[in-house]
Parts: sequence; structure tokens; C-alpha cells
Amino acid sequence: MKRFVALVRKYTAITELTYENVHEFIDRILIHELDKETNTRKIEIFYSFVGRVDTGDKPTESISYFRQIGADVKSYAI
Repeated sequence: MKRFVALVRKYTAITELTYENVHEFIDRILIHELDKETNTRKIEIFYSFVGRVDTGDKPTESISYFRQIGADVKSYAI
């Protein structure tokens, strides 16, 4: 946890996301299989040193056109 706090302090005033600063913060991103019944998929973001953070907020939702199935797909990032 101390390493994560130090990393957050290092980037408290960033003005843009770069490959380098995103790579330092994010350990991995899991993109789950598409649920074809609801046209939704779950995306989980695991942060360096602390894992997945549950803020209690509603997941971030986005809609994208998925060419392979020819339909819009909702994605939820948690």
C-alpha cells in the first residue's frame, strides 16, 4: 500500500495520460467474454500494488459497436 500511495503522490498533478504513467498504475485489465443474451461484457481493472479497487460507485458504462456480431455492446468497467 505504501508503494501505491507514493505512486499516487508522484502523479497528483498529471495533465495527460501517457503509456508510461498508465503502465505504472495498472497491473492488468481483464475483459470478460461477451454475454450474448444481454450484449454486455465486464471489464475489470487491477491496479499496481493494490489490485482491484471497489469505490462503491456505479461501474463506468460505455457502448461500442461490435463488428463481429453486428450490434452495439455495453461494457462495464469496475
